[in-house]
Amino acid sequence: MTQNQAGEGEPASAAQYHRHPKRLIFAPGDIAAPLSEGAGPTQKIAAMPEDLAATPLPKHLLTVDEPITSGTSTPIANAAVVSNPSRAHQFGTNPPLLYSHLHLNPLHQFHTWFKDARLPASSAPETCTLATVSMPAGRPSARIVYLKELDERGWVVYSNWGSRAGKGRQVFGNDRDGDDEAISLFDGSDPQLKEGNKWAALTFHWQSVERQVRIEGLIEPLSKEESETYWRVRERGSQIGAWASQQSKRLWSNDQPGAEEGDDGRSVLENRVKEMEARFADVKEIPLPPFWGGVRLVPESVEFWQGRKSRLHDRFRYVRKHSTDEMDGNEKTFKWKVERLSP
Repeated sequence: MTQNQAGEGEPASAAQYHRHPKRLIFAPGDIAAPLSEGAGPTQKIAAMPEDLAATPLPKHLLTVDEPITSGTSTPIANAAVVSNPSRAHQFGTNPPLLYSHLHLNPLHQFHTWFKDARLPASSAPETCTLATVSMPAGRPSARIVYLKELDERGWVVYSNWGSRAGKGRQVFGNDRDGDDEAISLFDGSDPQLKEGNKWAALTFHWQSVERQVRIEGLIEPLSKEESETYWRVRERGSQIGAWASQQSKRLWSNDQPGAEEGDDGRSVLENRVKEMEARFADVKEIPLPPFWGGVRLVPESVEFWQGRKSRLHDRFRYVRKHSTDEMDGNEKTFKWKVERLSP
């Protein structure tokens, strides 16, 4: 793909783009088929070529002459194998990555990599790490999440954001009194939505194709209508689970009275599930919880990393350039500076 493959077609208003951005990815892994031609991630793709498999170690290194063991069940190790230079993986799957190969828009470049037919479907390429930071302590937290949408505004993930102890508190400053009162994503008048630390990062690592993508930017909540679109494709059990789980709230601790009696708190969660099943037993369409929904990471920088031999990897970073002529809400006006970084 070359640089002249940027956007095509007649320009439209900022409001139109804001309401109807071009959707590149929607609910990979949740629905059986892509919503539109060329969606890519949910279609059957070819397995990795056999010639790209890792080179086996020489047979003479596999002989265990001096096993190193401990008093536990640690597997036997071979000092010669562990210390041999050939053990270090040498990247060589891809040809060199050049600036001329890149799309002008990092979201489209991500889409190109995401739908690479060499990515095994079983590897769930939508898996990523979301990192957020508590303020003012500056303490970071990271967790595995799933990319559910990509459009021309950013990357979208869905989760429970009502937690007073986890990412909900970090992003939206949920410091309310009362254990059961959670923030509502869809109440635009709620001042809590403007608190917290909106800076976050997503990292994708695709080992089989020796690539990584790092996105840094600001989190914004989706509208209720946008979140409901994805909520409707979730299975009923997952919808019940979203209502039942007071995410990150402590269910049990080994220092509480009666902790040695065998119940480690799982029954508390299972009882909550039963309560929600009874609550929605006669409800055909379970409503969207006010504390559960999607957030979009609007990028400020996007880095594409591709492995090369001798650890001399290719790294290109897109940095968003803000200007006075940038139209609010119109991703088509985003401008990007591209930099090659030292590995």
